Amino acid sequence: MGETEFWNTLVGASNYEFHNPLKPKPKNAAKFIFEQRLVTVARQSRQNYVVLLIDEAQEIMLKEWKWLLGLQNALDDQGIRFSVVSIGSYNLQFQPDYLARTGNAHIAARFYACDAQFHGIRSCAELGYVLNGYDLDSEWPKKSGISFLQYFAPEAFAEGCRLMGCAGSLWAAFEQLLPPGMPSKKTGPMEIPMLHIARAVEHALRRLGSGETWEAVTSLQSWLVMVAKTGFTDHMRKIS
Repeated sequence: MGETEFWNTLVGASNYEFHNPLKPKPKNAAKFIFEQRLVTVARQSRQNYVVLLIDEAQEIMLKEWKWLLGLQNALDDQGIRFSVVSIGSYNLQFQPDYLARTGNAHIAARFYACDAQFHGIRSCAELGYVLNGYDLDSEWPKKSGISFLQYFAPEAFAEGCRLMGCAGSLWAAFEQLLPPGMPSKKTGPMEIPMLHIARAVEHALRRLGSGETWEAVTSLQSWLVMVAKTGFTDHMRKIS
């Protein structure tokens, strides 16, 4: 990615409204606009602190870190503290060492001050919290005031049925489908990737939306089938 595209991508991600979205800004103009967007965000919130969140950060190249370093210096001159939170796959942890070995330890010190590992869902209680999001703490369609479960299964929802009450059965399904030798409640902590939980629940919601009964969709045997269809067992075998 060239510098012009880099700054225009950040400007677009900041919800800046282009007069002509198909015509990117020149490099210096895009850089200036993004810098001022961050300054505006900080001042409107009556703070002197802004954070840039980068997903798939393992793809960020050295030249892009240098551009962000320049942005951080420019914001610092205006009294704005600028931090970057990088989210990426496991090989992201090797970047600080690479930067240090290539004479760029100052970049590692700026943007890799600390790190933390993301964990999967590690208990039935955590799974229940996630499922409660589908029950109540969600909205579909947008601005409808209706949760995912209420939208796909209005009758069951009105009768008081909640996915949170299925946490035990769904957790048991994941546990039964673990490959042999993987951690379980008997041998150590089990971590379930959120991707497989989401896919299983989405399958359940589609079935409920098509008219299947609550009892048929949320039984242990049903969860076993739906979790198996997510590819959970093969995924856990590969990462083990």
